[in-house]
Amino acid sequence: MDLNALQTFIAVVRAGGFAAAARETDVPRSSVSSTIRKLEKNLGVRLFKRSTRAFSLTAEGQTLYQNCANAMSSLTDAVASVTGGGESFGGEIRMTLPADFPAHIAAAAIAEYRQRHPAVRFHIRNTNEVLDLVANNIDLALRIGSSNPQDAIIRGVINMNLGLFGSKRYVETTGVPLHIREVASLIGPQRAELRRLILESFASDARPAAFDIVADSFTFIRELVLCNQGVGILPISLCRADMEAGSMVRVLDEQFSLTVRMCLTHPSRADLSPKVASFAQVLARHLEAGSNSLAPAAIG
Repeated sequence: MDLNALQTFIAVVRAGGFAAAARETDVPRSSVSSTIRKLEKNLGVRLFKRSTRAFSLTAEGQTLYQNCANAMSSLTDAVASVTGGGESFGGEIRMTLPADFPAHIAAAAIAEYRQRHPAVRFHIRNTNEVLDLVANNIDLALRIGSSNPQDAIIRGVINMNLGLFGSKRYVETTGVPLHIREVASLIGPQRAELRRLILESFASDARPAAFDIVADSFTFIRELVLCNQGVGILPISLCRADMEAGSMVRVLDEQFSLTVRMCLTHPSRADLSPKVASFAQVLARHLEAGSNSLAPAAIG
């Protein structure tokens, strides 16, 4: 089997097309197309569905990609570790972060890592969608807990403490609630797993029936609270400055408090390459160091 052909195939899938892959690999488009045709001929299957308007993998192409992408990455890492005297990696790391997670923490980790491994490329996707790590070829994801049974938790890195908060004006207008059912408008997260954890943390006789407003960003929930739209479930660290400024107050702290663990996850321990494992350690250290100053934390 021609490993260069497989690398070209992976490049086409990741780039989203032949022309894009040609640009990224600095190879003529005709050469990319020719390589893929030869690979399809050798395998006896079609790997891509081609048309003027669409580009997608066939079932056989999807199977080949899922089975060989991580293997090729491991081979690349092995070659890089030998040619670099075991000191430097190459290739790509694909990672997802919550959409409004503080960018400076992850950016500092990437900057430190690339000082030692400048040949490593990063593909970062900021999203609160819980993506299938295997289908989307994601090496590493920062999430709350284990969002999918197939995910393996590398390590918990941040404890995020949640509480109930209202703006000073809202509480002065409606009165300080003595029970969760006295809250006229409750604002909470959209993600089902996090909602379940929140609702289960209330005593059975103090469990709210539903949220009046849901959002998938703690930053947006905070803004709704400051706009006097109700009592919001928010990270305490995110509200600390607002409380010190007197614009926000914590309520019902005896009825509700919840600590959730943010973790780094990957598709499976068997698929964790040395390159990704080494970066995960750097990122975890930066996350732990920055947890005390964590501001707009995301739901993720």
